[in-house]
Amino acid sequence: MSDYSFLLKIYPKTVTKEQFYQVCHIAKKTATYYLEQGLIPCRDSGKRTRRFQIKTKDIVFFLEDRDRNPEKYYLPKHYDNPFLLAKERQKNKAMQENGTQKPWKLKPPNEVADYHVYLEKLFADYPDIITAQHILQVTGLSPAVSKGWCKRAEIRYVFSRGAYYLQKSGVIDYLCSLVKIE
Repeated sequence: MSDYSFLLKIYPKTVTKEQFYQVCHIAKKTATYYLEQGLIPCRDSGKRTRRFQIKTKDIVFFLEDRDRNPEKYYLPKHYDNPFLLAKERQKNKAMQENGTQKPWKLKPPNEVADYHVYLEKLFADYPDIITAQHILQVTGLSPAVSKGWCKRAEIRYVFSRGAYYLQKSGVIDYLCSLVKIE
């Protein structure tokens, strides 16, 4: 285990996030994640720049604790986490690369007898007014596709508070019309 006490002599009593990630040899986003999650004590001003003030003694404690307990500092849902064992990183990367089959993709029309009934069953648990996020969950179509439908006036919608709200029955009818055209 390394001794990081020499950092107390080199750096001032408090440092910024920029100095923190450079000292710890981690990415900016990783540093921000650790600070926002409270894994490293800091003073958060809430500003856009120079937001965090971190005590150097807390950085020394963080580095020593990271050496002792690397699993405490794993990043969620990140296959290339430097603190994971190499075998685990390879497994996670393989799972991410092989995950091409997504369970929310629609079946092709030739596999379903009545496509309209099939779509109604998929959307049954959703409210009558749905968002682009709901469409993404059911069909796998990105929110940009739903937004394009609205901008081209292919589907009726209401735009409120920065979001498009679509009628569920209209979305089902539109998806069925796309299948009949193809």
